[in-house]
Amino acid sequence: MKGNNMSDKMSAIDQAIAKAKEKAAARKAGKASTAPEAPVKAKASKSSPVKKDVDDKEAAKAAREKERAEAKEKRDAEREAKKAEKLAARKPAHMSKVLKAAEKLPTLSADAELVFSDATSNLPAAMVAALSLHLQHFNRVKATERAMNAKIEEGDEVEIIGGDPRFIGKVGTVVKAGRLRCHVEVEGLDKNVYCFTSDVAPAEVANEEATGTEG
Repeated sequence: MKGNNMSDKMSAIDQAIAKAKEKAAARKAGKASTAPEAPVKAKASKSSPVKKDVDDKEAAKAAREKERAEAKEKRDAEREAKKAEKLAARKPAHMSKVLKAAEKLPTLSADAELVFSDATSNLPAAMVAALSLHLQHFNRVKATERAMNAKIEEGDEVEIIGGDPRFIGKVGTVVKAGRLRCHVEVEGLDKNVYCFTSDVAPAEVANEEATGTEG
């Protein structure tokens, strides 16, 4: 009996030792499974904050350059458009002189305007030029006749029929008369008109010449 008891005790001890080893092994395995993994060094990638910041800066720079280029292109286009507009509005120098000369011409009466329109519309250019020369000669003849026959004196009411185109057709009073020149006071003008005596005619004579009733 004693021998059997000893065997049983040894068996129990062995079992206890085996269980202890199993528990120790289990604890070791559990610790290994729960142990934190060694940190892995992060590699820089395209989505990293540093790389993204660089990309944003480059994109902003490209956007600014594009905006500046578009603004410059717009300014250049506007400048060219204004330049073209000015060139289109600008008249040739010779035409500018012609237009200025036209502004100084005296106003035609309704009858004179009718004659002028008829002549310039129906006559060829050569005949218009010839008619103009005949009219100038006619005026010189009449001016010579007036200078020889008419006597202009202070106080006479006269019509300006020659000289400065701005005053042709205006009626005024002679305030100073000489052999060749005279001063005519015209209502509405700040200064007297200084002209040749052949460029004025007594108002009644000028009316007669205009109506063709001079006999």
